[in-house]
Amino acid sequence: MSRDPVESTERRRQRAVESLALSGRSEERLDRIARLGATLFRVEQATVTVLDGDHAWFPGAFGLEVRSAPRGETFSDRTSATDDLVLVEDAARDPRFADLPAVTDAGIRFYAGVPLLDPTGNAVGTFCLYDRSDRTLDADELQTLQDLAAWAQHELVASGEMVRASQVQASMLPSKPVRIGEWELNGACVPALAVGGDLFDYAVGNEVAHLGLGDVMGKGTGAALLGAGVRAAVRGTHEAVVSGVDLGITVTQVARSMAPDLMRAESFVTLFEAAVDLEDGFLRYVDAGMGLCLVVRADGTVDRLDSEDLPIGVLFDDHWTEHTTTIEPGDRLLLFSDGLLDLVDDPDRWWEPIGRLVAGHEDTTSLLSAIVELAFEQVQLDDVTAVAMFRHR
Repeated sequence: MSRDPVESTERRRQRAVESLALSGRSEERLDRIARLGATLFRVEQATVTVLDGDHAWFPGAFGLEVRSAPRGETFSDRTSATDDLVLVEDAARDPRFADLPAVTDAGIRFYAGVPLLDPTGNAVGTFCLYDRSDRTLDADELQTLQDLAAWAQHELVASGEMVRASQVQASMLPSKPVRIGEWELNGACVPALAVGGDLFDYAVGNEVAHLGLGDVMGKGTGAALLGAGVRAAVRGTHEAVVSGVDLGITVTQVARSMAPDLMRAESFVTLFEAAVDLEDGFLRYVDAGMGLCLVVRADGTVDRLDSEDLPIGVLFDDHWTEHTTTIEPGDRLLLFSDGLLDLVDDPDRWWEPIGRLVAGHEDTTSLLSAIVELAFEQVQLDDVTAVAMFRHR
């Protein structure tokens, strides 16, 4: 049975729009392009328009008081079947558009629209100019419009890709805190960009809590991809770790598996990994160049857990050493990435303000909420990630 080619094209286009994962969202970078378009062409309105089901919405707009409209009342709906620029000098005289409310009620006369395509050629949006005066565009202006639309196309598709990447990365993090008896374990991550190079994970097996935090050099998508690889490699050692295998051995295993990727990417990873026996509080850890873990003891003293070992990826044949301590009732552990250092008053003696921060919260949820709030208040320069483990009395 043959399918209507128009319906097939619309189904593909709708699926492509849904894959952007942006429905209903306004985007400042798309607003900026619309604003620039209105200024360059001296028109009253400009939009980045997306047709989504029965509605059109405007993730980028200038000169409009609304962010959506019924699809059938838009210029873009009437031109959605074309992949070419549409130029309308006087919409009132054009039978395709003369009955639109924007023409009959709002008095729009001039319209120019350029389709915005995804990488597979689906028209996921339109860059539009509108004005109440009839006019045309010369060859140079048409080229400028095409260039501006190409920018809007890149930003629209990139926005969708970043949202999806952010959702995937967030889904890879632990979904909820761990609370077992007197123990509480929780984590949070605030990327500086849509995605980031920080990673954390925790799980419990054999009455042993296995936790870790890593920081890939750099930010953004490249660091996030490497971070996903490190997380998978560390998770692959979980059974060995909770069974008591020396962490120096398992971290070396992780380093060997990641070495080719890190060498090609010319990158490295700082990593702190620990195993805590939930029966007696005995803690084993490896610090691979991170040095950002502290324990606030029940009596208020602060112990730093670090070592002289290098990050993973600096030396191919390097090895790491397991260290030990004990988490007693009333002790609180915080492990974090260096993005938090940018947010404290004295980063050179960071253990003092961060120790006070830890001591000032009675549970991991409130502590991590305070760290997240700090990241938003002070406009973070780097990814901020933290894992907290409290042993309550």
